[in-house]
Amino acid sequence: MLNRQNRLEDGTFVRSFPHKWTLWADDLYMGLAFISRMGRLSGEDGKKYFNDAARQVINFHKYLFNENMGIMHHCWYSDLNRKGIALWGRANGWAILAQVDLLDYLPENHPQRDTLLTLFQKHILGVACYQGANGLWHQLLNKPDSYEETSCSAMFTYAVARAVNQGYLDARYKSIAERGWEGIQTKVHADGQIEGVCTGTVVSEDLVHYYRRPAPLNDIHGIGFVILAGIEVQKLAQNSK
Repeated sequence: MLNRQNRLEDGTFVRSFPHKWTLWADDLYMGLAFISRMGRLSGEDGKKYFNDAARQVINFHKYLFNENMGIMHHCWYSDLNRKGIALWGRANGWAILAQVDLLDYLPENHPQRDTLLTLFQKHILGVACYQGANGLWHQLLNKPDSYEETSCSAMFTYAVARAVNQGYLDARYKSIAERGWEGIQTKVHADGQIEGVCTGTVVSEDLVHYYRRPAPLNDIHGIGFVILAGIEVQKLAQNSK
């Protein structure tokens, strides 16, 4: 990733498809999940990994974050110099997971830690504005007529619970995670099977594409995050006692 991954001139990760060069919100997690851990494992050399990770978070916010809505667009097109139209749930989930994960690994004295914490809090509180009455979030966050989507709901629930447990977010916001977990449990069958997880999805300018994405039972994009959300909410309850 340091030497071969496609990047914009400012160092931001991009893909060569569907158009050259397209920035996907998903890739903040796909990259940082590894870079954050390499930083921890590399001792003094870890600085270059943490600095790159911080740059990715800051730049992804610059290109993708909608200040008025408080959430990220799924993509940014370099050839058109504009954001995509879809405010997809799981894309925001990937980006938020990447940020909380980085904060877990980032040294306390890193010069950009406060900046990263501020960006993370802003994104979390933006996402919270789209939580539904039953605790879940929708496939398209700003489109309540799109279906309730389990993987992004689990990602947001985990991130809020983790942030409160780690002190990245004030404890008064813990109810976001608690209500999220209540909603997620309605998507888990008695035998443990999980429904409502959108299958793999590429970027598109056709919103109907997102509306119509299938959500097969036990899709792999949601199982792990439901487990992680449950574990972190359980820790949240224990800490509250």
